[in-house]
Amino acid sequence: MRAFDAHRKCNALKNGHESYREFWYEEARSALRRRLQQNPPSAGTKAHARNVILFVGDGMSLTTITAARILRGQRLGRLGEEHELAWDKFPAVALVKTFNSDAQIGESSACATALMCGVKANFETLGLDTRGKFENCLSSFSSKVPSLIDWAQEEGELSF
Repeated sequence: MRAFDAHRKCNALKNGHESYREFWYEEARSALRRRLQQNPPSAGTKAHARNVILFVGDGMSLTTITAARILRGQRLGRLGEEHELAWDKFPAVALVKTFNSDAQIGESSACATALMCGVKANFETLGLDTRGKFENCLSSFSSKVPSLIDWAQEEGELSF
C-alpha cells in the first residue's frame, strides 16, 4: 500500500497538460476524426443512432470474461471455449481501458467519470476533472464536468 501511495503522489506531480479537461476532449475528437477517416460512412447515408444502451462491466477483464464464457459453455455440456455470452452477439461492442489521473490502478468512480464525462479524474472522485480532490469539497465547485447524460438531454434526447 505504501508503494501505491508513493506512486499516486509522484504521478500527481507530472500531470501537466493532461490535467485540463480540454486536453481530453481534444484527444477524443482527434480519435473520432481518425476513425471516421478509416471507415467513412457510405455515400448518401447519414449515420444516426436511434438508441444507445451502455453496459459497463466494471472490473470485467478479458480473463474474467473468458472464464465466464468457458464456465457457461461447460455448464451447458459443451467444451466451453466456443460458447458465446449474450453481449458477444451485440451488433457493436467496445473494449475501453480507463485509469485515474493520479493513480495507475483504476478506481470505479474516477473510471466512470472517464467513461461518462470524457475526462480523466483523480482517485475516489466522481464527475470532477483533475482539479477535484478527494476529501476537499471546495475543489468540487470549480471542477464539475458535464456527462453523456447532460449532453443527451441538451440535445432533447430522453435519458434513463
